[in-house]
Amino acid sequence: MLRRVGVIRLWRPSRPLATPAAGSSLSKGTPSSASSSASISPSSLAILKYPYEVVDTPEKLDEAVGSLLKARSIALDIEAFCTTEQAKQLGRISLLQACSDAKPVVFLFDVLTLTAPTFVKSVEPLLRNRGIRKLLFDCRRDVEALSSQLGLKPEGVLDLQVFFTAIQWKLRSVNRRSGMTYVLKSVAGLTRQDGDSAVQAAMTLGNRPVWDIRPLPDHFLEYAADDVRHILLLANNLVEKREVPVDLVSVERLTAQYVEHYAIGKPVTEEADATPAEVNVAWLERYIGPGGVCHFCGAKGHTEAECFKKQNGKAKCSFCGESGHTARNCFKKHPQLLKCEKCGQLGHTGANCFRTNPCIHCGGPHNSANCHKMLRQRNFFDEKSSS
Repeated sequence: MLRRVGVIRLWRPSRPLATPAAGSSLSKGTPSSASSSASISPSSLAILKYPYEVVDTPEKLDEAVGSLLKARSIALDIEAFCTTEQAKQLGRISLLQACSDAKPVVFLFDVLTLTAPTFVKSVEPLLRNRGIRKLLFDCRRDVEALSSQLGLKPEGVLDLQVFFTAIQWKLRSVNRRSGMTYVLKSVAGLTRQDGDSAVQAAMTLGNRPVWDIRPLPDHFLEYAADDVRHILLLANNLVEKREVPVDLVSVERLTAQYVEHYAIGKPVTEEADATPAEVNVAWLERYIGPGGVCHFCGAKGHTEAECFKKQNGKAKCSFCGESGHTARNCFKKHPQLLKCEKCGQLGHTGANCFRTNPCIHCGGPHNSANCHKMLRQRNFFDEKSSS
């Protein structure tokens, strides 16, 4: 049986952060490539240097939980066993990582070594404490695993991926989920670099143990600690921004809807979103409100600062290199954006739909300029006239 090792993440492929650049202003709707006057504070950058501590004894467990109970916010993530290629759910939980604003350290809870009953008994009061915000990035599979495997349902969860998507929805009516690399670049101006190749290879090639071996190698532990460092840093630069056009309480309510859907004590049989890379549009409208449009042309998908009509087509896409659009709206990068409203197929719009606008020469479903019948007739008459 084909096996895939590690936790499935949309934002997994890259790891440590490079030298920070200037941040970006989300409320102004500037393109992600544009720089902003905002910069990362030294206290936020210090998070990247937090050491990790493996929690694998009852004594260390009580001490770590006691420290986290003093926090206001805790970044959480999970590393799990391999799953089959077809499985949506995570494998058996191996590690739970936690990084908070209470102590400059990343706790790596070794659930396997501690055993599930010991871990649950100590951690449950912490996860159920609504007064402590739990920060996750794409909480769906994590809360499902905690609930179905350990009977834990975290309270007071804030999904930062959903938070960022809610901002894009409010500005552009876009409900696409973005990976951690893109969000860090957009919010904090930080670029993630390729991480430990051995860990990445083990998690992608499959047919080998990764998070189920003990003791875990140091570079595996460092790899696991990186995620919660990034989540906490992102929260410091996203949650604290007062100019963000989305109410924090509304995002928490939207996140709670996802927790209720996925933390049901067993694997879910029906996904909340139309595709894994989207946020539920109905929920966005319910909790965040109507999506935003360009104040210049009134269209969805971009802001006034990104409007091609306002820029007279001078914008250039960083993905395909063509002028007239940016990577955010590139049909080659995001083919789902180019959906015909007449026939429902991807790759073209209603104005160019050959089913509703067939060839004027033969009536076929293709461009009139590329009609083979017309070209053959033209070649025939050209040959006849030349002879």
